[in-house]
Amino acid sequence: MRRLGTAAARILALSLTLSPAFILWPAACRDAGKGAMPESGDTDTRPYLLETVGEFAVARLYADGFEDLDRRERVLAFYLYRAALAGRDIFYDQMGRDVLEIRDLLEEILTHPQGGDPRFRDRLLPYLKLFWINNGNHNDRTRRKFVPEFSFDELRAAAESAARAGAHIRLAVGETLARKLARLRPALFDPDVDPLSTCKTPPPGQDILTCSSVNFHEGLGLGDLRGFSEKYPLNSRLVKKDGRIVEEVYRAGRGAVPPGRYAGELLTLVGFLEKARAHAGEDRSAVLGLLIDYFATGLPEAFRAYNIAWVGQDPPVDAVIGFIETYKDPRGQKGAYEGIVHFVDPRMTRLQKDLARLAQHFEDSAPWDDRFKRKRFQIPIANAVNVLVATGDSGPMPPIGINLPNEQEIRERHGSKSVSLVNVMDSHNRAVHARVVDEFFLPEDRPLARKHGAAVDLLQTTMHEVLGHASGRVAESLRGDPRDHLREYYSALEEARAELIALYHFFDPKLIEIGALPSAEAAEAACRDYATNDLYMLRRVRQGDVLEDDHMRATHLIVTYLRQAAGAVEFVKREGKTYARVKDIAAMRRGVADLLKTLQRIKGEGDYAAARELTERYAVRIDPALRDEIVARAAGAGIPSYVAFVMPDVVPLRDADGEVQDVRLAHDSDLATQMLRYSGKFPLEEPPPPPPPASTSR
Repeated sequence: MRRLGTAAARILALSLTLSPAFILWPAACRDAGKGAMPESGDTDTRPYLLETVGEFAVARLYADGFEDLDRRERVLAFYLYRAALAGRDIFYDQMGRDVLEIRDLLEEILTHPQGGDPRFRDRLLPYLKLFWINNGNHNDRTRRKFVPEFSFDELRAAAESAARAGAHIRLAVGETLARKLARLRPALFDPDVDPLSTCKTPPPGQDILTCSSVNFHEGLGLGDLRGFSEKYPLNSRLVKKDGRIVEEVYRAGRGAVPPGRYAGELLTLVGFLEKARAHAGEDRSAVLGLLIDYFATGLPEAFRAYNIAWVGQDPPVDAVIGFIETYKDPRGQKGAYEGIVHFVDPRMTRLQKDLARLAQHFEDSAPWDDRFKRKRFQIPIANAVNVLVATGDSGPMPPIGINLPNEQEIRERHGSKSVSLVNVMDSHNRAVHARVVDEFFLPEDRPLARKHGAAVDLLQTTMHEVLGHASGRVAESLRGDPRDHLREYYSALEEARAELIALYHFFDPKLIEIGALPSAEAAEAACRDYATNDLYMLRRVRQGDVLEDDHMRATHLIVTYLRQAAGAVEFVKREGKTYARVKDIAAMRRGVADLLKTLQRIKGEGDYAAARELTERYAVRIDPALRDEIVARAAGAGIPSYVAFVMPDVVPLRDADGEVQDVRLAHDSDLATQMLRYSGKFPLEEPPPPPPPASTSR
């Protein structure tokens, strides 16, 4: 891609900002607990909330403590950051056949405004921001398509103007700009063309593949895959060629192994990983070498070897890069590209370590049958971390917790790594938590939420990752990974299982003993918080009555079960508003135990029929009238549905020969500037601003 000159990039960056950044309201007054989010006396006055775009808030992500890392670790982090970004376009392409092409077209129009209608740009930029936030033109969580407010004729005029101004709009062989725009018109403007990116509840006459627009499969239905065995289940695309199904493997190629799909991006990624190895030390260099082997060959056994080696290390700087999570694939098999680079926050990590050391205690006290309990629990590596960059499937809306590897056999034999992304949690809470409590919690529940919300948020995430995904074992008679047996229902049920493990153990006295909770009252706050979460989650579902996102399905499954089967939760009306009320804490605890026991049995035995029945009964359907109420209340209270993040700018300090000698962080980019830098439309490396004057106060 062509790059703008530095001066032009700066001028355009200033013109892209729709509204100035401002300081977010203070965090809600609440006890911080050990290693929790900021207290009410927090004096941090940095800008967090930068702007709102539709139902999305855009917040700044800070990574405090980066400067305390060893210089070698900072340089290592830089090369991992560049490696993560090198695969960003892969994820865009995975999200739809035309997604990457549409993004490139719109970015070229935006960055070549000369001679165009400035009023069109005012409509283009909000749409493009939504496109960046969601990595395409489908909402990342609801999976539903959104269309521009500008017209096709306006787009055509702007594209022609941009082309005259020097925009590099890529055309197929023999294709004109007019034909390209006509070809992309349905994908951009017709809401009935590819209405869902991932569809796990298909309409009549379709199956989960034919009603999904993600680009993991081309021209195939479920019936075509009967009897087909994949050699590269995570890292390939399935297409039909000459009447047979072919796996297009994601790999760079090496030696006798030919290059595959995304070879160019993966070669660049591998190049940055090679540079990272020089700063990683002998052991970590060897692990990165295994990851390079995987990206070069695409072999599943190479990825397995990497995961086993990776899970045995606990470095201060680490990364998750690859084809990892399968939520976006309707079959739950294909891995979406993601890249996350993070570093350990030693001030916040004690909670994770303490819980990890008690993993066997919590496993022994789990409510499921002994045949599903691990007897020799491999203590998971657990840390609180600050994110430097999250891209692909993890950005710009990263998760707040991660537990990897996903393979059950590796978890059971070799352990796992769990991280809580504390700077993501902090920035997110500053953007939404106080207003959510005021609007959606019952008046009698608000004091508990304010008092214990910070401790509960962090602990719920930590227990979900450290104890949840890492716990349990499958039946000895089960062959293969439970994911392969439960298929499209696996991810939602596994997320629910991890959530239930946290809820089940909240009342364990060990949590108070190690300082993870201040009192049993905080455990009660966690239960009331969780019941309410299912209610205000509905503000994100603007259409239809079906949940497609696996995390949403998990929450809805749990709370609906607790309402309908356990009788522990109910809806109540106050002054015309609906609230969720936990009417019986003891009944809720029993219901949590019963459902958790059921989910562990389903996973342990690979019981597809039971997984389907439980999911379809409790997890999928919502009440549209209740949803409409919640959406209206959220809008009235100014509560965004989601929070996206502008990441720190990772700035290399190079010597005269161009070699990176050190790295610093800056926070100069807004959303548009950062996305255009990541796309190559702006230079990724700008000259750093002068450092602030040294403080004279102590």
